[in-house]
Amino acid sequence: MHVSIVSPEKKVWEGEADMVVARSPEGEFAILRGHIPFLAALVPASVRVTSGSSRDAFFVSGGVLEASGSMDDYHVIVLADDAETADDITLEEARQRVEEARRRADDRDERAEAELRVALARAGFAEQESR
Repeated sequence: MHVSIVSPEKKVWEGEADMVVARSPEGEFAILRGHIPFLAALVPASVRVTSGSSRDAFFVSGGVLEASGSMDDYHVIVLADDAETADDITLEEARQRVEEARRRADDRDERAEAELRVALARAGFAEQESR
């Protein structure tokens, strides 16, 4: 199946894959070729793309995943608010963002609290990918 991961700034990844795993507010899900048409909101978490023995991981801060098409022309599109490859994120920098977001969240601002949730998810992704 054809997979595209895009953000407003750039195309982050595009290629053929066997499986895509992502997370919605209801929990983690996987898409394989031929899955019923599917549309899901994405929460801050990883999106993993598997092709044979190859696995690519991306962090998305939110967005939408759409999957549809015939067996011969099946596609998955991830429209991410922001998307980064695992190589783009260092654990140290991710932890620094968490601390900055915590300081801003102390003001009880809803936007700052949302930024903190994204920063925490990003740091968790960086920690998992650094193993």
